[in-house]
Amino acid sequence: MQIVKLGGSVITRKGGFEKANSPALRALCKEIAYARKKSREPLIIVHGAGSFGHPHVLKYKIRNGVRTPLQAQGFAKTHQSVQKLSALVASELMRAGVPCASIPPLAIVRTKNKKITEFCTDAIDSLLSLGITPVLYGDVVIDDALGGCVLSGDAIISALAKKARRLVLFTNVDGIYAGKALVREINSKNAPSILMHVGNSNHADVTGGMRGKLLELLKAKKPAFIANGSKPHVVRNVLLGKNAVCTRIN
Repeated sequence: MQIVKLGGSVITRKGGFEKANSPALRALCKEIAYARKKSREPLIIVHGAGSFGHPHVLKYKIRNGVRTPLQAQGFAKTHQSVQKLSALVASELMRAGVPCASIPPLAIVRTKNKKITEFCTDAIDSLLSLGITPVLYGDVVIDDALGGCVLSGDAIISALAKKARRLVLFTNVDGIYAGKALVREINSKNAPSILMHVGNSNHADVTGGMRGKLLELLKAKKPAFIANGSKPHVVRNVLLGKNAVCTRIN
């Protein structure tokens, strides 16, 4: 099984507010459907929030907890917003021929100080047994210390990694860069030096940017790939295990 992350930078227009990048999402879902049919391998889809979730988190300042009535309102608005995006993702996957069902992480994950303490995967496992692709996403969840917090799609991938043989993240770039050079492979030996060059340059991303993705993938300890989801041929090749321009993390 593969766990596939659809980055918010690809499927939404991050400069807008709750704006989906419909052509990119549609093309991405078509390639996922093709690869799934070709390989006959089950998938778990996880997607980011992009312009649907991040603006609410920033406006209501709920990144580090939910303590006031206004923040509670922001928590609810954030959840409602990412649900809208997940409905769009599921709709495009279904249109492409991938039977799927969206599962809100708010309903199955609990954290304490932003660390996952409970993750009920029963619904995920049941859907997979029926041949249905589970769709999860970056969401807000209940936090026993902070009231509530943001749970990134990358953290979800890391938590579910033991179920998969490989992880694939599609972003709007070809992979991880050290300066202007694309890093083709990251392992335990070169990871510390690579991390020195990788930061969160996008302040609108409340989940750690590319650095956060890399840290979660290193934690997962599974073969992982970061590739450009805006390039259909790259999407297809990476999912089918063929050569493609990307960053591999071992």
